[in-house]
Amino acid sequence: MKKPCTVAAVLGLALAAAFGGAAFTAPATLVLFGGTVVPMTDVGITYEAIAVAGDRILALGTEKEMLALAGPETEMINLEGRTALPGFIDPHAHLLADAPKEGLSIAAAQGQALACGITSAAEMLVRPGELPSFVAAAERGEIRLRTSLYLAYNDLCGNVLGPWYRDYAPFAEIAPLLRIGGVKVFAERSSCGDERAAISFSDALRPLLSPAGAFWYGEDRPLFAASELAAVVRDAAELGFRVAIHAIGDAAVETALAALDFAGGKAQALRPMVLHNLFLRDELLPEFARLGVVAAVESTNACFVDVYDDLLPTLRATLVRRWGDLAATGAHVAADSDWPWCDPGFLSPLLRLANLVSPINASPAYASWEPCKPLPSAQLVSVWQGLRMMTTEAAYALHQEVELGTLEPGKLADLVVLSANPLLASIEELPGIRVWLTILGGKAEWRSETASSRPTP
Repeated sequence: MKKPCTVAAVLGLALAAAFGGAAFTAPATLVLFGGTVVPMTDVGITYEAIAVAGDRILALGTEKEMLALAGPETEMINLEGRTALPGFIDPHAHLLADAPKEGLSIAAAQGQALACGITSAAEMLVRPGELPSFVAAAERGEIRLRTSLYLAYNDLCGNVLGPWYRDYAPFAEIAPLLRIGGVKVFAERSSCGDERAAISFSDALRPLLSPAGAFWYGEDRPLFAASELAAVVRDAAELGFRVAIHAIGDAAVETALAALDFAGGKAQALRPMVLHNLFLRDELLPEFARLGVVAAVESTNACFVDVYDDLLPTLRATLVRRWGDLAATGAHVAADSDWPWCDPGFLSPLLRLANLVSPINASPAYASWEPCKPLPSAQLVSVWQGLRMMTTEAAYALHQEVELGTLEPGKLADLVVLSANPLLASIEELPGIRVWLTILGGKAEWRSETASSRPTP
């Protein structure tokens, strides 16, 4: 393990970053000790304990050093060998608008996310009439995660809703825990009154579709020419909005990337996201890093990928779910759930992590499909990479890396405590790791039945 910097240096950072250089004489409000703290700042760096002051991280260090920061009213949590990490961030979910699809209220969906260790999420499709109800839910205290709202330019069927987002300020906080994240654009239709997404394949791939693939997807095309989509992106960028573009098929991805290239530097500087990216030809891979585009991907498993064997025969290993190839280009790749559209169980970051690093199916929802062919080893990532995709890279994707994504002095105290250290667990053990405690802004928002705390004596 790498040697961390001294506690004196850490405290100095805390004073400068969190408290503007003013003297800090009050004790920590929360100390986690007795386990392992993984800050996700660099491979191998760990600490024994972490101290929090208010909603910010005060310091990380040895157990003795952190306990020395406690006072009579400090909340003390003994991890008893467990592992603390940055709270998981889901950069593409639908926890507000689509909670009823799973028979849940907004509050219940929020509770499920917290029980999974998620402390921040993007609500990746907000229609004009939905925003007031979400604000009202936030004012009632039902929004319990940091939530970035992506306002819809068009809907799942491709119907243009117009620039209604002009009435809002980009990245503005509009209610407790609610902020404007950007503008969502569909480059191809999604599920529109039927049971399938309208995946658009390029002229290079369409002739290779099987009869079944041609039946389902052969007539689907992107909703825009690249120049038309570029105009939408450019208009949003002029107002300060970044875009998140829905693109599953390679034709939609190609259109999205070309549009972002045409849109120019201002749009690219806002870190646009392309969502899904399930089908990628070789020539598309380097474009993400070249253009500064963040790829948000779902950690689809072996059984899910098996579906496409009948659609693109013999091409599965080179076209579908190329997360390893994409990460190898140096692009920013963030892992999301798209909850509840992929698999309701994918809300769990630990299940998604297992699917990122394992060649075999890890989802109980697909157990009846077994046996499924294993994923190509080249498309798997390490546990470290997978965790970064759900913490530091996800924070970067949402423009929140200054405040979130790693455990460092001065950052917001959003943490998850796990029953075991994923970095030391076997791949087979990952789905069995449990969330013990979820902390948002220095306060426990979800506790397992065995999690408790006590004031220091």
